[in-house]
Amino acid sequence: MVMTGASRGRRRGLSAAELAVTRHLLVHGPATRQALGDHLNLSYASTSRLARALVDDGVASEALDGEPAVGRPRQVLAAVPGARHVAGFKLTADTAFGVVCDMFGEVKATARATLPEPDHDGSVPVAGSIKVIAQLTRKLARRVPTLDGVGVAIGGVVADRAIVQEGTFLGWRDVDLATPIEQRTGLPVIVTNDVTALAREQLWFGAGRTHATFGVLTVGAGVGFAVVREGVAVERLIDNGHLLAHAPVDPRGPRCRLGHPGCVAAYLNREDAEDRASGAVPRPVTFGGLAQASRSGDEQSGRQLADAARALGHLVATFAGALQTTCIVLAGEDVAALTASPEIDEVIADRLRPGPREVQRCALEIVSTPLTFTDWARGAAVAGIQHVLGGA
Repeated sequence: MVMTGASRGRRRGLSAAELAVTRHLLVHGPATRQALGDHLNLSYASTSRLARALVDDGVASEALDGEPAVGRPRQVLAAVPGARHVAGFKLTADTAFGVVCDMFGEVKATARATLPEPDHDGSVPVAGSIKVIAQLTRKLARRVPTLDGVGVAIGGVVADRAIVQEGTFLGWRDVDLATPIEQRTGLPVIVTNDVTALAREQLWFGAGRTHATFGVLTVGAGVGFAVVREGVAVERLIDNGHLLAHAPVDPRGPRCRLGHPGCVAAYLNREDAEDRASGAVPRPVTFGGLAQASRSGDEQSGRQLADAARALGHLVATFAGALQTTCIVLAGEDVAALTASPEIDEVIADRLRPGPREVQRCALEIVSTPLTFTDWARGAAVAGIQHVLGGA
């Protein structure tokens, strides 16, 4: 059901054709029926029928084009931002960060709450976490006219948009998270990997506007990956990014916690950075902290930051080459310090440099997006918007 002071019946999902029209309006803005038909390869009669259905459902509005034109006045179709609202949550090891967004992914309100203390086995209690999410959902529902769905994003492996097979920071294994939240809220729920949620957000409101295929790479507590291929966000990677995260960079480099010498994770994972920073003199372990210490004259911090930036440059180039895309989105709490380092640009430029007899040139667009936990929660909300509309 739609959660409000006076609840209504659950809204219907859109048909594939209705979703295609709605997505075009959300991604590219208002359009005439003729332009929609041309872009989506629909007849004028089909476009008119779909337009009427979306207007009747409140998802779109239609008005006469304000610009004078010869002949019959043109109708311009536009998505209605407040037609749907969805709550999105990002779960860390100890906190649930929540937002509520409209159809354009615009954040209307935020909320957060502490998750229960871990049990003796180190796992965060599932029932208590579900209670926290339900309470935050009710709180956010009071900030919008209606609430139509819930999206939850976690670090780890998710199956069937519902089952947390591996909750990396929560200690969860094979937890059905969606069903009990649906039972408590009466709303449709999607559970997703947090980086995949960011990819879904970028698909509609970011890199996906100009690139059908792109990769999302996050650097924070760990290294995360997501893939959009030909306009579809890949639900689940075959290895949760393990193969890329442990790709070798320098065989003489530091070892990661799995024992790989000089792999990407050894340079970019925060826990591995902490291992190298331990010693008689404590040093900062976030890349922002390393950058600040380097500016203050700490040469060791400067070297560690430069090494991490080189590793990230190699990772970006390898990821782009494997995907055969010209766009990689870099996101996360630690990307700003890394992308500001000249070493990443030097590595990527060198990797892109063609041989003397090669005529094909490649240009790689790197979109850098530093994130707050509100941004992570927004990604979950956008995944929820796509879910309640009828597809993702």
